[in-house]
Amino acid sequence: MIDELQMAELLCTRLCHDLTGPIGAVHNGAEFLSEDGFNMQGQAMELITSSAFSAVSRLQFYRMAYGVVRGSGEAGLSDKQKLATDFFAGSKVKLDWPDSHADAAGVSVSLKMSRLIFNLIIIAHGALIRGGTIAIRVGQETDGRKQLIVSAQGAGLRWDADMGKILSGETSPPLDPKNVQVYLTRRFVEDLNATLTCKVNGEDLVMTVAQPA
Repeated sequence: MIDELQMAELLCTRLCHDLTGPIGAVHNGAEFLSEDGFNMQGQAMELITSSAFSAVSRLQFYRMAYGVVRGSGEAGLSDKQKLATDFFAGSKVKLDWPDSHADAAGVSVSLKMSRLIFNLIIIAHGALIRGGTIAIRVGQETDGRKQLIVSAQGAGLRWDADMGKILSGETSPPLDPKNVQVYLTRRFVEDLNATLTCKVNGEDLVMTVAQPA
């Protein structure tokens, strides 16, 4: 049986780890400015500004990924698209999320589905240990089903076959820092009454979600 308390602990640990870097850099920049005789104020302010932007971007991204979703309203994907773009600013990962697969796609996406997008992005990001590209595609099948595809492509793609089994619901292993994100994402898929398939081919990872009309 999955320990829900342990899942919360592991996710909080992940959040603190990801925020420590940029917040610590802001602190370091402020300390530099307070030192007597420090003559690199421009560089210190640049460090503070860029690190603060990174910290805020990460906080906003994780709020969308892990925050409570109430109601059954539709999500504005253009706003979500910008949050995801800001999250990867300055990193080795490029986000390929064209406007034609955001609000311009003409497909309504629920708030819960938009949260799922962010969680799949986190999984894709974790697989790209050397950087690469994450692509987001949103569409609707002729039978009315919503389809979401999140793919990752990059050299040295890291993917454990057990991860795919967890996503598909084939297994529920004890939680650890490596699989907690995958398990949480599966729970979000189940909450949407959707199905998720995962395929890996060399340096390409493709995760496809289908939700009934």
